[in-house]
Amino acid sequence: MDTSKIKANLAVYAEGQGGLEGASDVHIGNVDGLEGNQYVKFTKHDVPESQPSWFPVSWIRAIDENAIFLNKTIEEVASEIADHSPNG
Repeated sequence: MDTSKIKANLAVYAEGQGGLEGASDVHIGNVDGLEGNQYVKFTKHDVPESQPSWFPVSWIRAIDENAIFLNKTIEEVASEIADHSPNG
């Protein structure tokens, strides 16, 4: 995985039915940054004044200039994300 493509403000999408016609993914938040080349710190978009969460880089199935696409469903993300920094 080329972590140099991970930038602040990229949208994060989980696998699943999206809200737009023809979309197959669900927007779950936006990237805050990369921690230690192993974890992506992001803020959930649907929670006002949300605390950041983290997911491992291994969850990423694709990155483009606008977004990161995960290999996890919204349900898997909700149950498996870290609500504190995995780096301590």
